[in-house]
Amino acid sequence: SSSFAAAAAAAARGCRSSARQRHARAHARLENDTQIRHQRRRTRARATNGEDEDEFAIFRFTLGIPGFDDEDIPRAVGVLGAVGLCANHAAASASVIASGALERSETIGVGLCIACMLAPELGRRLKGAKGREKAIGEDVDGGASAVFALGEDESSSVKEDCAWATYAILTNTVATGVMFVNARGEVSVVRGTARGRDDGGVDASKSETLRRVTLAWTQATAASSAPTSPPSEYFPTRWDIDRVGANTWAFLPPAAEAIAVERAPAGGALLVWSDAARAFSRKDRAWFAALARKLDASTSSSMA
Repeated sequence: SSSFAAAAAAAARGCRSSARQRHARAHARLENDTQIRHQRRRTRARATNGEDEDEFAIFRFTLGIPGFDDEDIPRAVGVLGAVGLCANHAAASASVIASGALERSETIGVGLCIACMLAPELGRRLKGAKGREKAIGEDVDGGASAVFALGEDESSSVKEDCAWATYAILTNTVATGVMFVNARGEVSVVRGTARGRDDGGVDASKSETLRRVTLAWTQATAASSAPTSPPSEYFPTRWDIDRVGANTWAFLPPAAEAIAVERAPAGGALLVWSDAARAFSRKDRAWFAALARKLDASTSSSMA
């Protein structure tokens, strides 16, 4: 009887201990969930109130060695590999050389070293071929040409922001052209492939290019087929472009298959186009919207 009572008491204590542990775990989970919810609320509040500016950065790995082009890294690796092969061959014993295993490994190593040494030159040739297709002012595709024009009256900080943003878009997406229109309705920057002059000539200066593109934008917004006022518009196919009349925009290259338009609160607009249909994902367009706000704030503060 006494042993039974002791066992029952021990079981009761075990149950109470298990209950306390479960309660402690539940309380810890509740506190964790509460902290997560509070953190999300703070994040949404900062995004809503605009307390944090959108800052972006592009990182590129470089060795930073003066006089050494980072594109030649594979060539340096190939040379070091060749030196290592020679040292390994010199240190090998006669029995290892006679077995044939060293010869096979050295043949593979020599092939890899040659590939590494040739890789930079092949990369430059491919890059050079692409660059020749889109040289500034050169006709690219039946009525379109490659341009890069910045507003000469803009401040140096605005020029830096525009140059950086357009470069980031063209190198990190499949966009072929981009332009930003400030709150005054003037084109601050146009870069990439854009429609050329009707007579097939080349603009005498970048200022003339900007005036021509600004006039084309003004005519597009004044026309009945011009884009409406939603903050974000996306025309993913040529059919969508023709449906809204964007094919009449005099700055748009004839080969454009997709257009993204992002408007900022102060009145600026960022336009990005591509020769590929459905070129821009939701993530790309969200990034374009953030860039539009950044450029809009930069140009607006410059105008103030």
